[in-house]
Amino acid sequence: MSIVSIETAIHHLRADAEDSIDIQHKLNGAQEMAEQYMGRRIYATDVELDAAIDANAIEMNALDSLRIGALSGDVNSYAVKTKLERIESQMYEKLMIARGIVTNPGIEVAILLILGTLYEHREDVVIGTSIVRLPQAAEHRLQPYRRIMGL
Repeated sequence: MSIVSIETAIHHLRADAEDSIDIQHKLNGAQEMAEQYMGRRIYATDVELDAAIDANAIEMNALDSLRIGALSGDVNSYAVKTKLERIESQMYEKLMIARGIVTNPGIEVAILLILGTLYEHREDVVIGTSIVRLPQAAEHRLQPYRRIMGL
């Protein structure tokens, strides 16, 4: 569920309510894109963020134990490499939760800007426009909250 309401999204896009299923799907994707860009999950309130961090700590410890166990095997074997990649991917997700942020108007505007791009370019073929990157205005709004994942 996105932190931006479907009603706000429909109003932002000047779309019809009958498109709400498609818009909600793109809204969820827009929030995920913003979170991936920032390297942190977005929460509606401090209470939600604190609960996610508390639940996440136990899972991080379990993943760390799994990683240590996998490293004790033959690190050159395909099975061990695959297991380590899966654990690292899960740890990346847990790190995004640990670095979570409570939403603010700037983040919500960025999500709406991303949504607008996704909605406008929803066809398979886009001519003359690149949608590989986030909209520049969205990047500018999210940049102050961005975390480098290695740090």
